Amino acid sequence: MLADHAGLALFPSVRLFRCVGRVSFPIYCFLLAQGFAHTRDVRAYGRRLLLLAIFSEIPFDLLIFGRIACGAEQNVLFSLLLGLMALLAAQALRGKPMQAVIVNLTLCMAAMAARVSYGWLSIALCLSAYYAGERRLRLSLSMAGVLLLYTLSLALSGVTISWVLTSLCSLFALLPIVLYNGRRGARNPVFTFLFYAAYPLHLLALVAIRAMRLVPPYFF
Repeated sequence: MLADHAGLALFPSVRLFRCVGRVSFPIYCFLLAQGFAHTRDVRAYGRRLLLLAIFSEIPFDLLIFGRIACGAEQNVLFSLLLGLMALLAAQALRGKPMQAVIVNLTLCMAAMAARVSYGWLSIALCLSAYYAGERRLRLSLSMAGVLLLYTLSLALSGVTISWVLTSLCSLFALLPIVLYNGRRGARNPVFTFLFYAAYPLHLLALVAIRAMRLVPPYFF
């Protein structure tokens, strides 16, 4: 994630940063599905995501668009929040597939209308991880299919070939996802806080670095 934003804001001509960054989002969606499956309080989980998304929006707009507020795109935490809502719908409507499809298609349209980062992709990836469960082959195939479909949609929308190829790098995220051992790591409140705070803090840090002209493209 840091590499992705550093490449976007500080090294726009170096494609490698964006290629590395494409790996982060599928992993976040997978971790969200894991968190949903194991958290004791989904509402608290959702509140944390919402508050963090709100606090991160100004740093995101400053870094990406150079102004305090811009409606062209909303930060990725709003995307993950919609993914969490899709998981709640899937759980609540288990055994009612038609209703679940309608609700999640509505969420996909809401994601695109609100212009959240990655659009409908967060919802599709979170649902793929949720329905696959612990079945690694199904998990890898379903997430790979979603990522390829998203890349195809980019190509059909008219983005450059170089960006389509860059987006394909997201498939490398499947390696650490499939190798995940299913065990929860050590629980530490400090690490939990830093994990959540890392998103807005790294955005603010990159804004400051660019403003101080500390990297070669911005020396002058």
